[in-house]
Amino acid sequence: MAVGRASPKRKSAGTRQPGSAPAESFLSPPVPAVAVHRDRLLSLLDLALEQRLTIVVAPPGYGKTVLLSQWASSRRRERVRWLTVRPDHNDTDRFARALCAALAPTGRLSDAVTATGTEWGRIRIGPGFLRTLPDGLEVTRPTTLVLDDFHILSRPALVDEFAAVVDQAPRSLHVVLATRADPPLRYYRLRVSDALVEIRQDDLAFTRDEGARLISRVAGNSVSAAHVDALVARTEGWAVGLQLAALSLRERPDVDDFVATFAGDDRHVADYLTEQVLNRQPDHVRRFILSTSVLDRMSGSLCDFVTGHSRSLAMLEELHRTSMFITRVESRPNWFRYHQLFRMLLRHHLRQEDPALEYDLVRRAAAWHLQRDDVDAAMTYLADAGAWDDLLREASTHSASTFALGDGRRVASWIERVPPSVRRERGRALLLEAAALIFGGAPTGVAEALDAVDNVVAASSADGIVADLLRSYWAVIGYNASEAIDAADRVLSGLASVDDADLPDVLGLTGGRIDVSSAAFVSRGIAYMYQGRLSAARCALEGVPDDAHGVWRAIAMSSLALVEAWSGNLTTGEQLALRAVSFAEHVGLGDSPITNARHAFALVALQRGDLGRAGSLLDDLEARPGGSPHRAVAAWIATERAHLALAASEPAAGLAILTRQRAGENAAIPCTILARRSAIEALLHITLGELDSAEAVLDAAPEGNDSDVMAARTQLAVERRDLATARALLAGWSEDRGPRARLERRLWLSIVKHLEGDEAGACANIAAVVAEAEPQHNVDPFILAGRHALGPARTLYKVAPTAFLRTIVDRPVTAGRAIPVKEFVEQLTEREYIVLALLPTRLSNTEIAERLGVSLNTIKTHLKHIYRKFDVVGRRDAVDTAERLRLL
Repeated sequence: MAVGRASPKRKSAGTRQPGSAPAESFLSPPVPAVAVHRDRLLSLLDLALEQRLTIVVAPPGYGKTVLLSQWASSRRRERVRWLTVRPDHNDTDRFARALCAALAPTGRLSDAVTATGTEWGRIRIGPGFLRTLPDGLEVTRPTTLVLDDFHILSRPALVDEFAAVVDQAPRSLHVVLATRADPPLRYYRLRVSDALVEIRQDDLAFTRDEGARLISRVAGNSVSAAHVDALVARTEGWAVGLQLAALSLRERPDVDDFVATFAGDDRHVADYLTEQVLNRQPDHVRRFILSTSVLDRMSGSLCDFVTGHSRSLAMLEELHRTSMFITRVESRPNWFRYHQLFRMLLRHHLRQEDPALEYDLVRRAAAWHLQRDDVDAAMTYLADAGAWDDLLREASTHSASTFALGDGRRVASWIERVPPSVRRERGRALLLEAAALIFGGAPTGVAEALDAVDNVVAASSADGIVADLLRSYWAVIGYNASEAIDAADRVLSGLASVDDADLPDVLGLTGGRIDVSSAAFVSRGIAYMYQGRLSAARCALEGVPDDAHGVWRAIAMSSLALVEAWSGNLTTGEQLALRAVSFAEHVGLGDSPITNARHAFALVALQRGDLGRAGSLLDDLEARPGGSPHRAVAAWIATERAHLALAASEPAAGLAILTRQRAGENAAIPCTILARRSAIEALLHITLGELDSAEAVLDAAPEGNDSDVMAARTQLAVERRDLATARALLAGWSEDRGPRARLERRLWLSIVKHLEGDEAGACANIAAVVAEAEPQHNVDPFILAGRHALGPARTLYKVAPTAFLRTIVDRPVTAGRAIPVKEFVEQLTEREYIVLALLPTRLSNTEIAERLGVSLNTIKTHLKHIYRKFDVVGRRDAVDTAERLRLL
C-alpha cells in the first residue's frame, strides 16, 4: 500500500459556477504508482462489508486514503461511492445535498432531489437538517459510502445527525469513515451489536515485509534487510515516514550513515510533519506538545508538573482522539507516548526556540520521577539534560537501596551515562562505578575505573584505601589469590590513618572502618581458601565482627561454612551454612552472598554418602544466580558431579563430565579446585584400570601437599603394589589441613599396614579413623579409597562391629582391574573379579545380577569359577580367602 500525502490530496477536477458549491465527483482517487498491495488489510475491508460501519482512524500519512482507494478499485462489481469531506460541508444543507448526490443511482444531485425533499433508502434529507424516517424507499443494490477526511466535519450537531443516518441506514448500505480523529462515542455503540469494524494506527503500520517492498519501490535500489528493519523500527511503520526515508535514500550514497541517523530532523520528514501537523495546531496545543516533547512517557500528573499547567490528562486524551501522533502505553493506564519521529521533530523545534526552557523542562521531569522513587527514569532525564553532577549525586544517594535489592549493575548503568571525560575527574564516582560493576556481575570496565582513581588529582588517601579494597575483591573474583591478599593487607595497614567520615561509602558497603576492615578480611579469607590454606582462611573469616555490614557478615559466614566442610568439620560446616542462609533471609539479602554456604551443603552431603541429596543440591546451586555462570563454581560443580559418578560406580560417566566442563574452560581456576579435580579424575582412571592415565593427570596437578592429590597418589601406588612409594608419600603427607587430611592419611596408613600383613597396626589405625569419622558420619574417605578400605574395615568389624562400620563394609564398590595372584594357576577374569568385589556385601546373587545387568545364571557361573580357583565351597570361604590374598 502507498503512503499518505506529502502534500494536500488532489481532488477530482470539476466545474463550478461562481457562488455555487464545488462540483462533486464520487469516484475513489487514483492509486499511486508506488502503492504496496496489502492483502491483510484489504481482506479485512472485505469482511467489514458484513457490518454497518467501518472506521479507519490514524494520524496523517498512515495511508488511510490509499488503502481505501485500493480497496474501492478492486470492488468493480459492487457500488462504491466516495465523498471527500471539505470545510464547506459543515453547512448542513450542502452536506445533505452532497450525501444525496453520492447516494443517488446516477450520482447526480438532480436525480435525487424532489420538491418535497430528498429520500434515499430509509433516509430523508430535508432543507437544513437530517432526520430518519421509519419507512421509505428500499435500496435495491448494495452500496458502500466512503467519507474521507471525516474529521473535517466539525459541527457537533451535524456529526450527531449523521450518526443517526448510520443507525437507521438499510442493511444494503455500508459506511466507511476515514478520519484523523475518533468520532463521538455514539459511533462506537455499534460495537455492542458487533456491527462495527475498526482499523487503527497499529493495523495501518507497515510490517517489515511491507516496508521492504515500499522502500524498494521508492528508493529504486536494493536495501539490505538490516536497513529495512532499522527504518521500520524507527518510523514505527508510519507510511509517509518510510516513503520519505526511501526518498532520502535515493539522494544519499552513504546508506549506513543515513539509516543510523534517520530521525525527525530529516529534511523530508521535518517538512512534512511541520507543514501537515505542527503548523496546523492552535497556539495552546502547540505550546503543550513542544513542552511535553521532552518526556519519554506522559501522564496527566507528570505533564502538569513539567508544564506548570493543569488538566494535562484532558489534553492528552484529546490529542489521542485527534491522532496527534500519540499512542497509549498499553501496560500503564492513562499513560501516553509520542511517535518517536514526531517527538524528535518537536524536540528540534523546542531546542531552536528556547534551549533554556528545554533544559528546565527535562530537570522538572527528573524531579517528578525522583519524588516517586522512579530512579531509572530520573537518571535518563538527568543524562538527557547533561546534568552530570546531579546525576552522580542521585546515583550515590540511591545506590545502597538499589544494591540491597540485588541490582548493582543498574547503579553502574547510571554512572556509565556520564561521559568518560567527566567521570575521570571524579574519584568517588569511579569507585561507585567499579563497585557496582563488581557486585553486579559485569566485569568489563572494573580495572579501568580503579586505575583511573589513581590519576584523580583530588583523590584522598581514603579513596585509595577503598580502591585497594575493590581491587582485592576483584582479584578474588578473578581467582588471583596473591594479588587479593596483597591488596587486602594494604587496606588493613592503611585504615589506622583515616577517619570514618573520610571513607567513601560505595553501595552502602564501606561506610566506616569496621565495614572496610571486614571486607578486607572476607577478601583475604576467600583468597586463602583458594590457595588451600584453610587454617589461615578460617582465621581471616572469623575476624569479621557482628556489627559489620550484613553483606560482609553473610559472605564471611557462608565462606567459613565452606572452609569447615572442606576441612572435614561437617557438623560445624552445616551449622554455619544454615546460619548464613537464615541470616541472609532475615536481613533481606539476595542469594549471591551465600553461594559458598550452598556449596558447603552439597559437600557435606557428599562426604556423608547422601548421594541423592548431594545431586539435588548441586542441581539447585547450578540453577541459581551466581552458580554455573562463574567459572570456578562451574569447575567445582563438575568436579563434584564426577565425584558422585565415582561413588555410584560410574567412572566413565564421571570422566565424560570433566571432559565437557574442561572443553568450555577459558580462564584460570583456583588451585584448590584444580587439585581436587585432578584427584577425582585420577581416581576415575584408576577405577577403570587406566593407571598410566591417572599418573599423567596427577603429574599435571598443582604442586603442593594437597590432601586430595596425596590420597590419589597413594592409591595409585597401592594399585601398582608399590608399597614403598606409598609409604614415602604417607611420610611426607601433612595432617595440618584439618580432620579430612588426617582421616585420609590415617586411612591409607591402615591400608598399607594391612597389605604389608601388619593386621594389628592396620586395625589400630582404622579404629582411630572410624572413631573420628563416625560422629559426623563421614564416609567419603572410605568411598574414595574404594575396595582398598574394605580389608582393614572388615578386620575391625569382626572385633568391634558398629552400624557405621556396617555401612562401609556393606557398600558395593567398583572392583577396578583384576590383581594377579602368584599362587593361582588360573587367574581371575575381569568379570569374576568384579563379582568377587561384591561378595562381602549383603547383596544376594539376584541383586548382584541386577546391579551388573546380567542374568542370575551368569552370576552362578562366575561364582562356580571363583570357588574352583580359590578351592573353596561357598561365599564366606571365598571372601576369607580373598582377604587373605589381599584381593579385597
